[in-house]
Amino acid sequence: MKQLIIKKTTFFSAVLAMALSGALFTACQTSNPEVPANLTAREIIQKAQNAYNAGREKQALYYYDTLIARYGMNTVTYIEGKYEIAHIYVKAKKWDKALPVLNEIRNLYNSSLPGSYPGEYLKMVENDLAKVPEKYLKQ
Repeated sequence: MKQLIIKKTTFFSAVLAMALSGALFTACQTSNPEVPANLTAREIIQKAQNAYNAGREKQALYYYDTLIARYGMNTVTYIEGKYEIAHIYVKAKKWDKALPVLNEIRNLYNSSLPGSYPGEYLKMVENDLAKVPEKYLKQ
């Protein structure tokens, strides 16, 4: 009888361990969402914002990368997507990832005629650059 109780306990412990392992694996598994080919740039941006607001940073970044891949030939859309990527990194204090993107956008503005692109993105880039710790700016 005692052996039967031990076997049942061991069996239930094993089943519980497998169930918890499966749940943990599923919870940690992140996959990139499918982005329908017919989505407009605005729709992709909205999906990225929704993902970020729901705490899914990697999905948001994937949506912005998709935006750039599909609509990046439009420089304003490219700047918007790149800025949103950089801003996600700034919010996460991932300065080593944010800084090159912010500098790229600033360089686009500096190498263009005034008024070629919306001024608000340059201002937001400057605001984000002001948040970068000094030690990262010197690298």
